[in-house]
Amino acid sequence: ARNASSQVRVAYDGYRSAYDLARHYRDELVPLHQNITEESVLQYNGMLIGVFELLAAARSQSASVAQAIEAERDFWRADAALKASLLGQPIAPLVLQSGASPAQAGGGH
Repeated sequence: ARNASSQVRVAYDGYRSAYDLARHYRDELVPLHQNITEESVLQYNGMLIGVFELLAAARSQSASVAQAIEAERDFWRADAALKASLLGQPIAPLVLQSGASPAQAGGGH
């Protein structure tokens, strides 16, 4: 019983951390980067910045969206781990880890 309680507590801590991180990306970081990109477009249209600065802002926005997607993925994995722990069948950590994607493992090409 203690072991099960401990597993549920650890799973809940992971769930809560993943939820907080995913919410932070969704509510704060992605909208912030979107606003920065929109302002950069206005500055570019006014010829105040160059194309490379505009591209850097767009790259930053797309990176924040990708990180938000990863954070949401991690949240759903933590949710599955919590539900499995509550059912008394905890998921092994290796099952939850996706490891390197083929693009990352191959150096991107």
